[in-house]
Amino acid sequence: MPPSFVHRITKYDPADRDEHGHYTGAEEAVSDHGPVEAAYLAAIAAFAEASGIDRLEIRDPEIAGFIHFGVGPSDAGHGLVALFPPDLSGYHDGAEVSLPIALELVRVMLRGQGAWCRLEAGNRLTVDVGWDQYVYVGSDRPCTDAVARTRELGLFPEPMTMSPYAAELDEPEVTVAADHRELAALVADARAACTLPVYLDERQPPLCAALPDSDGVLRARW
Repeated sequence: MPPSFVHRITKYDPADRDEHGHYTGAEEAVSDHGPVEAAYLAAIAAFAEASGIDRLEIRDPEIAGFIHFGVGPSDAGHGLVALFPPDLSGYHDGAEVSLPIALELVRVMLRGQGAWCRLEAGNRLTVDVGWDQYVYVGSDRPCTDAVARTRELGLFPEPMTMSPYAAELDEPEVTVAADHRELAALVADARAACTLPVYLDERQPPLCAALPDSDGVLRARW
């Protein structure tokens, strides 16, 4: 079950939204790499503290391919070079990271450097970074102090029923074991593979594949 209390955290003043909820103000949809970005991270840290969380799991991790959907420039290392070894061990579905590392992952996503993932501590705390500097934080507690702290930081926390990036909203996938000889040959030296359509409205990958890690564990939600 998703957390009971969800807030959309943005730098966009609700007073600058039209009747459809679209932002019409002057704030740009990219990270400032400065005080506003730091405010986002401090706000998430406040929600984590209020929820009693100091570690989160990486869920459904992705890295950009030849198509980059972020507004900001992509990064050759997907923003992960300083956080994980060159082979990205430790950046897999279900990997547990400390809160400081989780906050750095949020920074990478805010900057659109190429990596994306959900961050979760069961249903106690979830953090989803969406398009255009929209962040969704869910907790099993009201986190009144964290909401107030977010406002003090100059951001706008707005209550939501559910994050639009919640795993519960994902369409169920049909998975088939890649046990045919031809497929096995094609992915023999790969860790993961997917095909992505070029168009944004078709951005759900029509085909995904993953292989177990060296210890034989398949670390993927599906």
